[in-house]
Amino acid sequence: MLSSLIELAKESDSEKRRELLGHVSALFIAGAERYTNEEKTLFNGVMRRLAELVEVGDRQALAEDLSKVDQTPHDLVMQLANDNIVIARYMLQYSDVLTQADLMHLAKTKSQGHLLAISKRDHLEARLTDVLLERGEQPVHHSVAENPGAELSNWGARFLIKLADKDETLRDNLLSRQDLTKNHFDKLIDQLPEDEGKKLRHLYVSNEKLVEDLFHEASKVVAASTLDRKKSRINTKVDIRDIRNERKDLNKVFAEYAMSNRLLDLSFLLADLAEIDQKHVINVILRMEIDGIAILCKSLDVGETEFGNFCRARCGMLKLQCSIADNWMADYRVLSKADAKRVVRFLKVRLKTMEHSDTLKQAS
Repeated sequence: MLSSLIELAKESDSEKRRELLGHVSALFIAGAERYTNEEKTLFNGVMRRLAELVEVGDRQALAEDLSKVDQTPHDLVMQLANDNIVIARYMLQYSDVLTQADLMHLAKTKSQGHLLAISKRDHLEARLTDVLLERGEQPVHHSVAENPGAELSNWGARFLIKLADKDETLRDNLLSRQDLTKNHFDKLIDQLPEDEGKKLRHLYVSNEKLVEDLFHEASKVVAASTLDRKKSRINTKVDIRDIRNERKDLNKVFAEYAMSNRLLDLSFLLADLAEIDQKHVINVILRMEIDGIAILCKSLDVGETEFGNFCRARCGMLKLQCSIADNWMADYRVLSKADAKRVVRFLKVRLKTMEHSDTLKQAS
């Protein structure tokens, strides 16, 4: 079978080879969990040889398809991981077949593009992170700092903090991490102008409690609505798509939802655009305090007029005095977009960490 398939591939044009590789890989994926070791070895031989005969785009499709299949033969994974970066990145970022030793070798020998792909894996041990930081250039440094699953050694943290003194993006990524020591955090804050550092310390301390509340209350919130939720959700998805494609303006859609008291739709809209689970955003909207929703809206560049209309509608819903809306709007005006984005990154990292810890507790 192996020899006949390879001979067929050699005699075929590129389109036939693509089809042949597609059929073989699809057959492997469909039965990967039940094939014997002997059958997997056969598939490995066929796919490795075919991968040598097809075009880059075909190998890219193969790598993407197999990157999350844990039964993919190790030899094939390594072949694709050592390939051109447009092919290798799928294996480097997603494949669990790669061992720690494999990743260390690849990190020590491959290109900056390969290092960047490795830096985006869900989990990186500190010694691997050290290699990425030592060999990597600025995009790799940014990616490691932004990845909450990348463990930082004491050396790695100090290395990045030193670079952050002249790299605002790197500093912001580091300030969003929850694994830095107080000493490391203080050094980052010290790099900022005094007033900005003082304000940021206050924001982080106050929003740590917000994270705790959002996480622990998420499962308790039951939002009532007289709307046809299914139809409403479909309409909101259309609005989100149009906003992303710049066919609609976020502020106009935000104002429409707020004035119509469409809180579920508003939470879904903001959650999708901010890439936060909706259960946490609906909590932010329903809380008496305005800080959370103000930070989220400012990070998305919701205008002062639109936010003011939301505040007044919210006061009406919660039966609060109109003067409270004025106070909320005043606080919103002085909140900077840069600070809001920093806090949102902090919230996302902390929520992700707490969800991961909760999952581990439930599994134990």
